[in-house]
Amino acid sequence: MPGPNAFFEPLSARDAWFLYAERAETPLDLGTVYVFEGGSRVPGGRGAAGVEETVRERIHLVPRYRQRIHRVPLNLAHPVWVDDPHFDLGQHIRREVLPPPGEGAQLRRQVMRILARPLDMRRPLWEMTIVTGLRDGKVVIVNRAHHAMVDGVSSVDILTLLLDPTPEGYTPDPPSQPWTPRPEPSNWQLIRPLLWDVRTTRSGERSVLPAVWKTRSLPWTGMWKLGGKMATRRPDLFFNRKIGPQRTGRGLKVPLAAFKALKERYGCTVNDAVLAVVSEGLHRWFAARGGLVPEKVRVFCPVSVRSDKDHGRAGNQISGMVLELPTGNVTIEERLRRINITTGDLKRTRQAVAADKLAGLADWAPPSLLVLAGRLMSNPQAGANINVTNVPGPQFPLYSGGAQLLEVWPFAPLYPTMGLGVAIVSYNGEAYFGLTADPGLVPDVEDFTARLREAAAECTALAATSGG
Repeated sequence: MPGPNAFFEPLSARDAWFLYAERAETPLDLGTVYVFEGGSRVPGGRGAAGVEETVRERIHLVPRYRQRIHRVPLNLAHPVWVDDPHFDLGQHIRREVLPPPGEGAQLRRQVMRILARPLDMRRPLWEMTIVTGLRDGKVVIVNRAHHAMVDGVSSVDILTLLLDPTPEGYTPDPPSQPWTPRPEPSNWQLIRPLLWDVRTTRSGERSVLPAVWKTRSLPWTGMWKLGGKMATRRPDLFFNRKIGPQRTGRGLKVPLAAFKALKERYGCTVNDAVLAVVSEGLHRWFAARGGLVPEKVRVFCPVSVRSDKDHGRAGNQISGMVLELPTGNVTIEERLRRINITTGDLKRTRQAVAADKLAGLADWAPPSLLVLAGRLMSNPQAGANINVTNVPGPQFPLYSGGAQLLEVWPFAPLYPTMGLGVAIVSYNGEAYFGLTADPGLVPDVEDFTARLREAAAECTALAATSGG
């Protein structure tokens, strides 16, 4: 049995929640598709196809990439990170070749198959798939990392270790000694500190109390209110039903300058402008499908609460806001006005900060209670209709092995009873929309993409007009 030098690092309550909420049909990992040019701008450069060697040179800079999950029996404590004694880089970086003719439709189907398969929970929770064989010679990297391991914002930080701001790149100093996995703890070593709490009495004597006695200090009222918020009934839409394991997706690229122009003209934020495009796209899609067009759609928007001191640190530092997008028959200007008022009110009432504080109560809660909270997300009445994630990325070109990164397509996970999700990431002057859907519930995601494209075009035209 490992001795006192066993290494482990407990997951935070936020990180662990993504494990508790996960279901077989809803793997909660973040997928991003990176499209690189085929060659290298540096003579002899390895290009993006040689990213495995880049990871090999730099993986010591991100220790989490060689750690796996160790669960504690009966959920008496949160899972912990331990070194994977059987770590094999080849198990995490795969290669696939598209058969001729290597067209875009083939690539989309292949990407969705990759994103739909669950990560192996026995290994570190990430993988990269290098896809070649495209007709234009480009190289595609499909990157996946579990939400328990990293949130969307810090994943950009981690990828800056694998991507370079110049074609020349760099080779970091190697570690001072070869990596050796540290022994993992036994279950008893993890559980024992939870069973007894050593305290000092008023008389100076040390007393030993069962840790379960401390539950009276837990903020049960706050946790109860959190559960009540999650159970608030939402107006269900056609894609708010039990989802299956299949995924389909589409992408849309919009110049970031259009959103910035709307920000300057209407005094809103770039995120408000993005939400206005989503709102207009939903309205057009609902109208084209026939039937009732809802006046409002409830949207969950993850919000980073990562401070400057947390920059570059792995782990989830996210909260969120729930807002209602206006999807009725109004102009885009009116949608933008209403969204700006709504998000302004949420910021003034500090909903995101309050949600973060409320989520922080989970640090006090027994892990078994968080397991129940995770299962509550499967309640068809809970939460929002759709998840819209907007992550700012670097506004300059990045490179891998001398090959320029041309496009970045984000694909957020689908949550129970939420068969449609939208993720947006900005990179080098463009905003990339990634749509993920359950084809059984949303067979026409391509039509939704077309409506978003129309909405984006109208917003671009609106931003270009003069006057106010």
